[in-house]
This record gives sequence, structure tokens and C-alpha cells, in this order.
Amino acid sequence: MPVGPDRRAGRRPPLPAAAALVALVCLVLTASRAPSVRTPPGPPVRWTQTTVPIVVDGLPRSYLLARPWPAGAARLPVLVTLHGCCVTPEYEQQRGGFADVTGPAILVYPAGIGQSWNAGNCCGPAQAGAVDDVAFLTAVVDNVLDTQPDAASDRVFLVGYSNGGKMALRMACAAPRRFAAVASYAAVSSMPCPNPAPTSLLEIAATGDPELTIGSGGTTHTLNGYLQPTVDAQVDQYRRANRCPGTPITHARGSLTTSTWLRCGTGRSVQLAVYQGGSHDWPQGDDVTPSGAQVIWAFFSIVGARS
Repeated sequence: MPVGPDRRAGRRPPLPAAAALVALVCLVLTASRAPSVRTPPGPPVRWTQTTVPIVVDGLPRSYLLARPWPAGAARLPVLVTLHGCCVTPEYEQQRGGFADVTGPAILVYPAGIGQSWNAGNCCGPAQAGAVDDVAFLTAVVDNVLDTQPDAASDRVFLVGYSNGGKMALRMACAAPRRFAAVASYAAVSSMPCPNPAPTSLLEIAATGDPELTIGSGGTTHTLNGYLQPTVDAQVDQYRRANRCPGTPITHARGSLTTSTWLRCGTGRSVQLAVYQGGSHDWPQGDDVTPSGAQVIWAFFSIVGARS
């Protein structure tokens, strides 16, 4: 895999309460212990993919859609992945590696204008052109649900990397009911969201990322005049929105430490996952440390189990 240029900025029946809590704890620990060999349960998935054109606000746009073939009777989760700056959906599909960990699912990779997203005070041609990417991504989700009969509307998940992570956080603020959970890697919000709606959120970062501040110390970063929150402040905002208790379940595996708040008053979950060292690059994992895709899909599985 080449080195990427992105270094810039049907419903399941509910589980009984006790069983749901046990399932959540098991999934958290499983995510922390997962090896880097990413083998989802069940037989290998045969994927087919196509680029889907769509027009939003008069602009011709598109998204890459990958799904199992042939279609079966099972309802499938939908994973929307927002690429980082300056790469294509195809590149992000390869880099992220979600097809290796999700099992049968509908994978969606929207294309940003000029390979960028208007995430508020960031980034690139999309932000400079005031592109309405909230409307675009809302239309993408609607189109997927309309055209894929086996898509589970209650299990639509959103993840973004870097500029895409900032856009995912903007969507969590602007359209929270569209997604069962949102995850961001190597990004914090680049626009104010003073009163976010309750949303299950996973924030992932690496201590070696020069673009982020983790913990109470260190220098906060300003982007186009906007003072960005620290990683911990981003997580705390959603802990408050979800009425999460003060003490998380914490587990370490390799260079990764996860802190998960399960008993949130809104019924949602919040997780902070921190890689020691690393950089702004997407975490591929190794024989001990889980990859970024493994951590994200395990968290989404926690949320999906409660849908």
C-alpha cells in the first residue's frame, strides 16, 4: 500500500438490560485484545462495488458503494467512511481496511469536492467554496437507504479520518439522528457545537500526532483562526451530552488504551481510544495492537447490539 498524502489538516429485538451490559463489556474487551490479522466471523465476503452519481444543490457528486454479492435476506449495517484530505474514496477504502473486519455490510465512501470536506473552519476547496457537505452526506445516506433494500436504517454508522473526521464531527452536530454512532480518527471539531444532541461517539487519536492535543497539558491548536478543542475536551462534551458517569471501563492492549463509558443516561456509549506514539497516519495495528478499523468496528458493534 502506498504512503498517503493526507498529512494535512430490520430492527433487532432489544436485549434485556443485564444481557446488554454483559455484551457491551465483552465487546470492549474483545476490541482491545483483537489481533492484527483481521478475519471477520463467517465465510469470506464476495464484494461488488460501483460508483454512484448523485446531484446535490446542483453539483454533480458521487460515492463509492461496496456490498456483498449476491444479496441475502439479512439486514446489513451501513458504514459511511469520509476520506482524509487530498485522497480519493478508492484510496481511503484501501487504507482503512474495513472490508477485512466488518463481515457482510454496506460500505459507502462519499467523494469530497477537491478531495476535501467543508467541516466548518476547514478544509481545502470544499471549505473555500462554502460547499454544503451536510446536505450532500444527508442525501447520500437517504439514497443508500432508498436503493439498498437490505440496508438497516437503524444501523447506519459514520467514520472519518483527519479532514473527514472533522466532517464526521460536524455531522454529529448537524444531523445526529442520521447515525447510530460516529467515530473520528486524528481529528477534533473545527467549528462550534455548544449543545450537541446525545450521540454515541468514538474519538481515536495518537499521542504522536502533531495536529492534536491529548490531555490537559500541551499546546492547543488553532485552525484558520478557530481554537480547536483538545481530544479530551471533545470526549467530555459528548460525555456530558449523554449523561455518562465519571469512571470509564479502561483496558490496554499493546500501544492502545481504550476508555469506555457504557452506563450513559441516554442509553448511548462514548469511547476514547489513544495510541501511544504513532503519528497522524491511519493506525494499521500489529500482532498485539488492534488496527483503527478493528477499534472502530468493535465500538459500532457495541452500539448496534443495543439497537
